[in-house]
Amino acid sequence: MADGEDMADANRTPLNQTAFVTTDMDAAIDFWTGTMGVGPFFVFPPLVAVKGDYRGDPHPTSYAAAIAYSGDLIVELIVPQGPCIFQDFLDRGGRGVQHLAAFVDDMAAARAEIEAKGGTRLQGSTFPDGSEVAYFAMTPDESIILEIAVLKPESLALFDAIKAAGAAWDGRQRTMSL
Repeated sequence: MADGEDMADANRTPLNQTAFVTTDMDAAIDFWTGTMGVGPFFVFPPLVAVKGDYRGDPHPTSYAAAIAYSGDLIVELIVPQGPCIFQDFLDRGGRGVQHLAAFVDDMAAARAEIEAKGGTRLQGSTFPDGSEVAYFAMTPDESIILEIAVLKPESLALFDAIKAAGAAWDGRQRTMSL
């Protein structure tokens, strides 16, 4: 740390996403576009990790996801497809926010910082383009989970395009294609 810099300043990484787990993507998109006024949603093709871990064991996860922006905030909707923390959340009767997220540049440094603060890694994935995500329980009961993501330039460009579509959205189209 530099002189005069306190720990809070050194560790500030803005949260940029809130994620909701659902069993019905269409109903969730209807709610967010119709009731909450957020859209349009970009529905990803199935997300299948090429490498991953789940609660300490090797396990590439797969899930369906859709995202939209509300200003600078990403709203992510997830439907689990097999064992993963998203399914665990539903199995415990979870409803509402499942995790928060922040984009980082260095996964190893972010992981070390989070673990030094007591975070416990629950799940991680590497995708075909080389982007990585990892999820950490920040509380013992897993009521606060933090995702950190290192995205490749192509993925960041996709997110920028989705954000631009959200800024120009007129409320008529629920989903979008790029």
